[in-house]
Amino acid sequence: MNKRNLLSLIIILLSLTAFSQVSDLESFSTMGKQSAILNSGNEELLYEKEGKGLLHHMWFGGGNEGIENTLIRIYIDGEKTASIEMKLSEGFANAFHSDNNFQSSSIIGKTGRKLGVYNTFKIPFGKKIKITAQNKNIKETGGCHFWWILRGTLNLPLTIDGVTLPENARLKLYKVENKLVKAYNEFDLCDTKKNGLLYMVYMQGEAAEPGKVYKEEWHKISFLEACMRAYVGREKEPVFLSSGLEDYFLGTFYFVSGRFANNLAGLTYFDKDNAKFAAYRIHERDPYYFKGGLRLTCRAGETWPEQNNVKLHDAPNTLFTTYTWVYEW
Repeated sequence: MNKRNLLSLIIILLSLTAFSQVSDLESFSTMGKQSAILNSGNEELLYEKEGKGLLHHMWFGGGNEGIENTLIRIYIDGEKTASIEMKLSEGFANAFHSDNNFQSSSIIGKTGRKLGVYNTFKIPFGKKIKITAQNKNIKETGGCHFWWILRGTLNLPLTIDGVTLPENARLKLYKVENKLVKAYNEFDLCDTKKNGLLYMVYMQGEAAEPGKVYKEEWHKISFLEACMRAYVGREKEPVFLSSGLEDYFLGTFYFVSGRFANNLAGLTYFDKDNAKFAAYRIHERDPYYFKGGLRLTCRAGETWPEQNNVKLHDAPNTLFTTYTWVYEW
């Protein structure tokens, strides 16, 4: 067989393989319309699907007081404790339960007031996926109506920016909630011993010393000097992922230009006067792969290595909430 015929045969075989893969794909979709399902206060089933594939679209709507505190749990392959448990606020970058919408991306966004939140995260499962919702306080306020859309595809491989991840890759959510970090101290956002891909970080932070007198008024937001650090494979020395906290979220000079959102990053909330911010950073187009584990950390403020680690400005103690999404295998 000459080279031309061999090349033609390879092309035909690849085409047949691609056709076989496409023919195996099967979409699934469900919704809830003006449902009273949350009124029980119990964990309620929204959807369950057997098979192997990806959940790749979630949308939730509702306008009652406190609905943003609803917990969404996603159970993968029969697990007893959900590897993904998120509020309809922080889980969708909706900072401080703001009524305002924010500029949205194709990956995550908020287009309504209380809700109208969505994401297109690819959540893989090998045998089964189950999605539930719970809000223990809704019935105390007289109940509410709730809307949702969930969609995915069976037998669809998990690809991130053109790279097919291992078949056993699973998306896990690591949470830090209302953690008070003393000025210049370091804290963990996630700590895994597996191989994987850092997918997204959502963070909200606020100065937590209301009575403090600063050398300069703008120093109360100088916790934004912090650098994101990655300790890979149990290394003691970090890899730096940013030159400052607002830099990590693609802002500059303490978010001088205000709110923005795109497929890489977004500043979803910013209150300079009260030293509060919230932002997300997506590593789909800017992947960060690791082997042997990842400990991702941040600080409340920063020191200056070139000047004998002198403390930068007058950073306050800071209250942080973070949601860190990691593909592990």
